Amino acid sequence: MERLRVLTAALSSKVVTDSLPTGNYSIPGWPRGLYNATNFKYEESPHPSTTLRVPGLTVESFDIRWQPKLSSIMRASVLARDCALSIPLPQSRDGNQEQAFFMDWPHFTKNFFHFVFATEFVMSRAIHDKNFKKGPMDMKFTLGNIGNSSLALVSKFSGDDGKTGASTPLWTNTVQLVAVDKTTRKPAKLPEWYRSKYKGRGCMDTGLIIKQFKRPDVTYAHPSVVQWSECGRTFKNADWTAYADWAVDALRAALLLQTDTSYVPFSYGAPPGESPTMKARAALRGITSDMVDNGFRKMQAVFLSECLEGEYIETHLWQDDSGEKELVYFSVVKNGKDVCQMKIWFFSDSV
Repeated sequence: MERLRVLTAALSSKVVTDSLPTGNYSIPGWPRGLYNATNFKYEESPHPSTTLRVPGLTVESFDIRWQPKLSSIMRASVLARDCALSIPLPQSRDGNQEQAFFMDWPHFTKNFFHFVFATEFVMSRAIHDKNFKKGPMDMKFTLGNIGNSSLALVSKFSGDDGKTGASTPLWTNTVQLVAVDKTTRKPAKLPEWYRSKYKGRGCMDTGLIIKQFKRPDVTYAHPSVVQWSECGRTFKNADWTAYADWAVDALRAALLLQTDTSYVPFSYGAPPGESPTMKARAALRGITSDMVDNGFRKMQAVFLSECLEGEYIETHLWQDDSGEKELVYFSVVKNGKDVCQMKIWFFSDSV
């Protein structure tokens, strides 16, 4: 696939302690006051990075069991990242009056769109602790790696423990972004000056590499139709958070089938001729509702293609023979082909 080809090719100091005056900084183009950040700081070494305080999660970010939704954690990450890339850096002391931004982002976005090819989320136990305040949060945003056509960025979120004032890690998100030419709408090589300026300065030796896997014959498949509310602003395709919601809904449906025989969804899967209940039991080999209720521990995803509004998709899920009862595999399938592959690990016990 073109995206995979481009990513494969792509994966081939001084500290600025000045901070902007504490205040509210919004994302350009957004309604004023919709999303504000404070306490912005920038460092050039050991790796280019920024820190800022962001609003965090809201009541809408939680499911019916008051666990943070995976899609909400993803959405909070991208909002904070967009804000960090939109705040002007402190003026240089070398006399250069040109306004600078982290990773020269306006120069990057002038000629390129970008899409998330791969992502990883690693959660701490604190994010699932109902007594731990989920906002505001501090984010440290760091350059991970620069490739030929892509870059990796790392966001680490933390919060006040509410007792000692100590900073407690909540989650870390790594994304691999691929540049897309605005004119041709095809993956494009990063400019030479951009690669020369940032190559070798990130905190990762390589970009984010997540291996693809083969979808087995025996799966449970949950059907969906892409809705307008699930689509993003840039490409008008399904937002990356939609894939997480599809995965979680499919898993909950499969688990429900194991306990509620009156629930009969329309489902495809193998082997043919068996009931949805038998398909769910054949595909899942150890995961339970209690494990899912413990919360997400880790998620990895690769986005291979896109889904558009009105398209029919199926979210296939299964477990392998590795013995990891807390690990579930997912493939979002359109017209028989995987458009997204995802692995989700859950905590083995409750907080």
